[in-house]
Amino acid sequence: MKEHTFALLKDSLDEAQISVRTYDTKAQIVGVGYIFALNVIGDIGRFASSNESGNVITVVAAWILVILPIVLFGYVLYPKRKSQSLAGNDAYKHILFLHPERYGSSTQLIEAAEEADPYQELAHELIAVAALRESKRRRFVVALVSAGVTFAVLFASQVLISLGRL
Repeated sequence: MKEHTFALLKDSLDEAQISVRTYDTKAQIVGVGYIFALNVIGDIGRFASSNESGNVITVVAAWILVILPIVLFGYVLYPKRKSQSLAGNDAYKHILFLHPERYGSSTQLIEAAEEADPYQELAHELIAVAALRESKRRRFVVALVSAGVTFAVLFASQVLISLGRL
């Protein structure tokens, strides 16, 4: 029965790690797509308006609106893992996700590995990776919403500019 438990924990950990990596890939792809889409929208905006002069507030607001989603997609990629701590597990030195500051030498690391409980290791790592996955999912959704808001604002401004010219 313990073999099944170990296999289940290992499979769950593998799945969680794959899911974390997919959010990195999604953020990279959508971030690049967003940048290309902004170029197209910018070209349309320049075409729609011949009056390109604006005040400082307009320029700053446009830059914030355009750059914020790019920053948020980059934030999905930012590793949060090292800063995470799990309450109640500080007494046990986990080695599956290695914290180099805990071990002064390879001998200490080998001793820790020999004393490690594989169930504790997998369970701890699964909890940590699942928390990381949820953090990346939330960050990705926020970045998508931010990009959607930017597109909506750009669309509305271009429609208003074109209506003013009719």
